[in-house]
Amino acid sequence: MTKRVGQLLSRGLLWGIGIYKIDGLFDFDMDLLRAHSIFSNKKIRVEKEKVHTLADPFLFVKNGFLYLFYESQSVRKSGLIKAYRTDDLKNFEDLGVILKEDFHLSYPFVFEVNDNVFMMPDCSEIDEIRVYKFENFPYAPTVNKVLLRGYYLDPSLVEIDGIWYLFATSEQGLEIHFTDDLFNTPLRPHPLNPISTDPRYKRCGGGIISVKGNYYRLAQDCSEEYGKNLNIFKIETLDPQYYKENLVRADFLQDAESWNYLGGHHLSHVLFNGKSVIATDGKHQDYFVNKLGTLFHRVKAQLNL
Repeated sequence: MTKRVGQLLSRGLLWGIGIYKIDGLFDFDMDLLRAHSIFSNKKIRVEKEKVHTLADPFLFVKNGFLYLFYESQSVRKSGLIKAYRTDDLKNFEDLGVILKEDFHLSYPFVFEVNDNVFMMPDCSEIDEIRVYKFENFPYAPTVNKVLLRGYYLDPSLVEIDGIWYLFATSEQGLEIHFTDDLFNTPLRPHPLNPISTDPRYKRCGGGIISVKGNYYRLAQDCSEEYGKNLNIFKIETLDPQYYKENLVRADFLQDAESWNYLGGHHLSHVLFNGKSVIATDGKHQDYFVNKLGTLFHRVKAQLNL
């Protein structure tokens, strides 16, 4: 086996999603073990079309349903946004494609303002941070506003004391922008930008999470490889002039199951039907026969067969 063939065969990573449920309140001292539900596309590939990525899960509760929005990506295609919903955490209805564009989409951050539901996916491929408004939730999201122009990854919003703060990663590092009126007043850059340039900490691994009156920032560790793990920061101070955070837990994800033993990079948390529900993503190796198939198609394409 040549080095080049070995490199091709060693790829074949799949991403899946796990749902955990906890009686009572969740906190970051807990360990997430034994997912309640797993969404994975690990199966023998019999056709060219294969979904290799289910990732960036965002949970959202509305009208008695729990929604799971996520990125789905197939071989040689751009990512798009799909969703499931459930009212009992046992049966999950596949809602299909929620948003598809002619560019790559991921990180479907969903939030609500005055009974209107919005989604702010990663649109970094077109150098915009877009907000889509659902015209018929959970369907028909349409572009409502462009918050920022430029290359920003994994944008996340949080409102604290009447101020909206946008966390997103530029080429300079993790930046914060803020405004007191999200839809009518331009965002201003925080004077301490970039607040992190460390590859272990500078990219969001989910939205800001409020637990027991405290706010936590989730940072995906990309220092050694993409999607290694999550580091958890407690936000001590956040206002238009100051920002301070402290690392409270490194490598939060346990990577203890077959669907996530190679790492993960995202977490979402909500309260639903009296339980804490957590969604994370994780990566694992594809079947060896699928890797051979991928190699065959690549070689065939290179030889124009």
